[in-house]
Amino acid sequence: MRKLIAVVGSADPARTYQQPVAHVENVPRAGEQIGRALAEAECDLVVYSSEAQFVEGSVVTGYVSHGDIRHGSIQVRPPYGDGETNFPMLAEKPEVFDARFETGDDWEISYYRSLREVHGVVLIGGGRSTFVTGLVCLAFGIPLYPVAAFGGSARKVWDIMNRVPHDASAAEVSFMGAEWRADTAPRLIESLLAQARRREARDRQQARARRGAAWSNALGIILGLMLLCLGLGMIPLAYSFDSNAPVNLTALIVGALATGTAGAIMRNTFDQGEQWARTAALGMSAGAISFLLFVSAQLAASPETLAGDGVRRLLFFVLTVGFVSGFTFDAVYGRLKQTEPPVPQLPSSQPPPPNSP
Repeated sequence: MRKLIAVVGSADPARTYQQPVAHVENVPRAGEQIGRALAEAECDLVVYSSEAQFVEGSVVTGYVSHGDIRHGSIQVRPPYGDGETNFPMLAEKPEVFDARFETGDDWEISYYRSLREVHGVVLIGGGRSTFVTGLVCLAFGIPLYPVAAFGGSARKVWDIMNRVPHDASAAEVSFMGAEWRADTAPRLIESLLAQARRREARDRQQARARRGAAWSNALGIILGLMLLCLGLGMIPLAYSFDSNAPVNLTALIVGALATGTAGAIMRNTFDQGEQWARTAALGMSAGAISFLLFVSAQLAASPETLAGDGVRRLLFFVLTVGFVSGFTFDAVYGRLKQTEPPVPQLPSSQPPPPNSP
């Protein structure tokens, strides 16, 4: 896939810049070298204005001078109604240019909207718009190369790159601040393409992570439903056997643990969490504790509950308590943290007083 690179900025000696530009006389030659390097790397070029104060004209000159240029490889993105599209060699090689007019008369709208489509941006000199372009690229992870040697807002953006995350290596950022040399343009293109590869690799890694999380959540939901069905299956199981303590106790324990785990997994899915295995363990523990508290209260009131038919009715309450405890396991553990265990009274090792009986 051919990369689309935008080269923006200006170095007009008659204009006053908030951040002064430097070596203005060398900017046209640097623009031509950048355009030629882009053509040699088989990258497409996007330009916006052919006015002399901007760098696009010299970049187009260098790009077209390469010779064998693919049709439509230079995208011209002026606002609708803008007649300033007199780029070099436009009349001689119109097939090389691909004019794409944007709706509206505000050039900033078409300009900033087009940045979503580019694979890299080169900044040279420039004022406010160049500075905003650099910030947009840094914010959205667009490969960026500010040429600091010519000053202007590009130099200011280069300073900011040392304080914000981006895909350029430390060596590449350092080279961005070097003086312009004959080999700068090819290395500039190499840096942009390397940043684009890193960004694509990061996007693929994030996509794999999202797919893995989706599969993990799906697996958790399936497991949660299976455990819920297992817990509910204890009801017909309890009615299938004669009432006895071992069967009744097994049904109660399995039902409470299964529904507690299922409730925690459902809670994790409801909260769009990813660590469903950890949540399942917490839910199982919460279901077990709630089951013990609930059943112990019943046994204290009726010691023969596990051996009688009443345990079948008790199973409906245990399953409900287990699921609710797992779904609200944070509340269960919060209550346990507030509960202080009884402190046993150790017998004293001191001898009794003399007058004691």
